[in-house]
Amino acid sequence: MDPFIVFWELTRACKLACKHCRAKAVTKRHPEELTTQECFKILDEIASFAKPLIIFTGGDPLMREDLVEILSYASQEFRVSIAFSGTELATLDKLKELKDAGVSRIAVSIDGLEKTHDEIRGIKGTFKKSLEVIENAKKIGLPFQINTTVTKNNIRELPEVAKLCMSLGAEMWDVFFLVPTGRAKADMMPDAQEFEDILCWLYDLKHLMNVKSSAAVHFRRIEKMRNEGIMPKVSELYYDLLKEIDGLKPKKVEFSEKRAYVTDGRGMFFISHTGEIYPSGFLQIPAGNVRKGKIEEIYRKSEIFIKLKDPNNLKGKCGICEFRYICGGSRARAYALTGDYLAEEPCCIYRPKS
Repeated sequence: MDPFIVFWELTRACKLACKHCRAKAVTKRHPEELTTQECFKILDEIASFAKPLIIFTGGDPLMREDLVEILSYASQEFRVSIAFSGTELATLDKLKELKDAGVSRIAVSIDGLEKTHDEIRGIKGTFKKSLEVIENAKKIGLPFQINTTVTKNNIRELPEVAKLCMSLGAEMWDVFFLVPTGRAKADMMPDAQEFEDILCWLYDLKHLMNVKSSAAVHFRRIEKMRNEGIMPKVSELYYDLLKEIDGLKPKKVEFSEKRAYVTDGRGMFFISHTGEIYPSGFLQIPAGNVRKGKIEEIYRKSEIFIKLKDPNNLKGKCGICEFRYICGGSRARAYALTGDYLAEEPCCIYRPKS
């Protein structure tokens, strides 16, 4: 499988101090970050064998002075998106520069209602700033999606965030399920039944808005089951969440089946600020470095990518699950909690038929 999506961490510098930060972001840029010219070379390499969506992230990529140069170069060959922090760097003028550079969509994080969001982000006022960024994006016609990280503390606020996404006109709500890596701790993560309840609720929400899950690929199993009229095992949490969206008007939404089979190391890879290549940003086992090897060879021939591309290599119940080809569980979460990236998904309650 050719890479369908590439996440690229341009820097780990950031003005925020998020409790769940994968990158353990710091306030200053690393002296060994990839240079502008190295970034151009990497883009040329990727273009020589694939045309993935490239999502630039961080840290906060707005901390790089050469960001617009890199985006302009990338957009000549690729569809380009960017995720950045809700800080004073995200001015209206900067958003105009991003649009002119060819950015097709920006991603802005909203991790709950105002108090919850600001507590998670570590800086008071970031919720209001994020809403300001969204309003400015709407003014200039720059498409945006909203990203939300699900933690133990914000589950009950998810319906309000969903309604906010709809009222603001977000093109997509990307609901990320926490992986305990970086600053994120295991006790911040919902349990397996809560995963199931929230994912089942997201299935119902798909009739109201464009929504996807990240780091919870068992959403694909739930979609298939629900499409076939089979209801997974849910608890009261599911029904509580469902009540909060009663009466909302359905709309026509589309789901990309092509994207449905992409997961850690399978149709996806991640480039770090210093050139390390990982299967994903949350599965930080280096397969190689762009400064020492060819990206295509690393993606196609490194041991970890070869193992991840074959679901039959999975262990435990994931290895015998009838949904392993469309799901396979989060390899990043398995690694974070067990030390084995091929271990079964720790936050899935489903028992395979076999």
